[in-house]
Amino acid sequence: MRKATGLVLGLIVGISFSPIPLYAAVTQKFSFPVARAAHPLSLDPGLSDPGWGAGQVPSNGPWENVTTRSPATNQTTAYLLYDDRFLYVAFKARQPPGTIVATQTTNDVGFGVDDFVGIGVDTSGAGSQAYYFETTPHGVRYQQAAENTRYRPRWQAAAVNVPDGWNAVMIVPLDVLKIRSGAFQTWRVQFVRALAGNAEHYVWSYDGLMQDAAAGTWPTFADTRWWASASGITTNSSGRGRPRGRADIFGLASIGEDRNLFQQANGQFLPMKVRPLGIDLSYPLTPTMSFVGTIAPDFSNVEIDQQTIAPQEFARQLVEYRPFFAQGANFINANSGPRSPTSAISTVPDYVFYSPQIGPFDRGAKVEGTFGDQSLGVLSFRGFDQTTGNTFDDQAYGYEHALQDGTFLYWSDGVLAHHSIAGDDTTIEAGMEGRNLRSGLVWFVDHSFENGSWVPQGHADLTDVFVDVHKPNFEINAGYFDVSPNYNPIDGFTVNSDIRGLQGFVNFVGSTAGVKNYGLFIGGDRFVDQSGAVHQADTQVFLNATFKNGFSLDGVGAAIGQLRSYDVPAGPDCSGPIVSQSSFTGYPCYLGGTTQPFNLSSIPVGYRDGTPTPVDVNYSWGPFGTNYIHLFTVTTSRPIGRRMTLGLEYDGTYERPLTGAQPLDSQWLRRISVGYNLSAESSITIGYRSINGLGGFATQPGSNFAIAFHDRFRSGNELYVNFGSPAANTTLNRLIVKFVFHAGADEGT
Repeated sequence: MRKATGLVLGLIVGISFSPIPLYAAVTQKFSFPVARAAHPLSLDPGLSDPGWGAGQVPSNGPWENVTTRSPATNQTTAYLLYDDRFLYVAFKARQPPGTIVATQTTNDVGFGVDDFVGIGVDTSGAGSQAYYFETTPHGVRYQQAAENTRYRPRWQAAAVNVPDGWNAVMIVPLDVLKIRSGAFQTWRVQFVRALAGNAEHYVWSYDGLMQDAAAGTWPTFADTRWWASASGITTNSSGRGRPRGRADIFGLASIGEDRNLFQQANGQFLPMKVRPLGIDLSYPLTPTMSFVGTIAPDFSNVEIDQQTIAPQEFARQLVEYRPFFAQGANFINANSGPRSPTSAISTVPDYVFYSPQIGPFDRGAKVEGTFGDQSLGVLSFRGFDQTTGNTFDDQAYGYEHALQDGTFLYWSDGVLAHHSIAGDDTTIEAGMEGRNLRSGLVWFVDHSFENGSWVPQGHADLTDVFVDVHKPNFEINAGYFDVSPNYNPIDGFTVNSDIRGLQGFVNFVGSTAGVKNYGLFIGGDRFVDQSGAVHQADTQVFLNATFKNGFSLDGVGAAIGQLRSYDVPAGPDCSGPIVSQSSFTGYPCYLGGTTQPFNLSSIPVGYRDGTPTPVDVNYSWGPFGTNYIHLFTVTTSRPIGRRMTLGLEYDGTYERPLTGAQPLDSQWLRRISVGYNLSAESSITIGYRSINGLGGFATQPGSNFAIAFHDRFRSGNELYVNFGSPAANTTLNRLIVKFVFHAGADEGT
């Protein structure tokens, strides 16, 4: 029961502090022609070249402040031109010079901490191949791609302070974008700006349905449907060059008594033979489709370690970073993007294919990309599970067709898994979604079925349907969710099974004279199992508000829930001694049903969230499973000088059994992390974590010390030097040195 308690606690706490996904309608945005540069433009943020004048973009009204849902108070002017090889982008960002925030000096480190300007480019027109490029007042570069979390092309940026603000210039090679064939192109384009001093976000092409997001996670690719249409682009493939293939060859060496310990899919660190050499490659089959392969991929996770211990206000969500799985990941998970994840609203989404579930593997091959209004991904991989001794040889696919205006889309994805011990498991999913541009009505239907020896009864299903009305200031959603007993794709992620029933929510958002933004979320569900008993029921009420004095309420409210568990007998036909208890399903026996409360009231208060110096405090309490718990959290981070960043965290948990006279248990976590920016492409981070206390907690006590160094050379090659691992319970006496040789195109392109 401790394990189930920890799972539900994590889910409810995650819901408390995470934005609720909103399913939005689309309104028609304006179109503008993009001017061709008369001559190549230089990287001069002074904008002295008169050629920039032809590229000033038109406006469909003033820039809008997404945070306050009102016109932007600081003027921004954007410029966009292109030729056969480059995009040329420039900004004039006006604001009082004393309010400019520029603390970072290393590219791709500390995104969202400083002021920045940026451009979003969607070459597909349907959101499937969209990119962001951003730069700060120091010319520090950041970029993101919808189809690859490892997207790190080489491009140029420069910035300069001027008497009334700052200017920036960005030059982006066209060959780092996946551009469809054809001489005439119509893209979607957006311009964005962030002011870190007051944690506010501006956009050029605005819609009232847009949602703000926390620093470091904004801007989002869910907004592509509201970007302006950029027409009249004439590309010359011979000028920009054909898409190039890419090969990343790594060499790895390790020393120390724990040199052979590596993290498995279930989080354990077990002995494994070190792979000293491996390769990841990508070869373009068309301008927008690629073959991706890997042989002996690295499982040391030095890149993840680098991100994990870099100082930041909030922990990162678990995302896939291994090159093979990361490239085109959203094409495989056709129904896991920002549009419509399949899930009960009270939990995180369910996935047919969830690559972080896959531990170390040996080789893989994939075809991924887009063609027309379609996206496609097909992959196969093979490996050995160190934790179970299981050999796996699995395939997965995803397909989606989406109209460019977002009014209709349909998809299918699936997994064919073959495991030597666990057995065979086949899961196929299909669904469709439509939306009315005027009324804001959205409808959604999704169904998946699972067959094979992995399913105890041989067959299971998941069905998710809803209707939704979304307006600029409110959203109403009503749906039905049905998950068969033991539905649990072997390569997927399923929160709970044996649940069926109604769910819904209402969400109100807005702003007032004294409140930058607010949101009130009220939601609930009630699911029964096949015995007729209530298996899971939830009621949630949360208030979010950001005040102009810097304080914020980040989910004040309560999650009131109940979860039913059943005894699991050892023998067939519901016979034999009871060996465990499960909240996943009691099918077919439903023995010893026990319903427990999972209630948390929370008071999270933030100060200067979204700025370089945030402070967040949270207190949560309530009966949770078999215990009454109290949770305390304090986190902060701040820059020290121009190159150093400090992060601090202090967490505590008290729990006392609801019955009996057992003593109070407690556990406390202290974490400190320091990051130092050595150069524009090099940084070092040091993390120390200490956990003490006993009791039935999921986290093991211990102290952990880890160091990570990363350097990216001008050639694109990279060097990692890591000691320990921040994911381990205690310090690992393990030093890893990894060098990655990049040949051909840039990483993630």
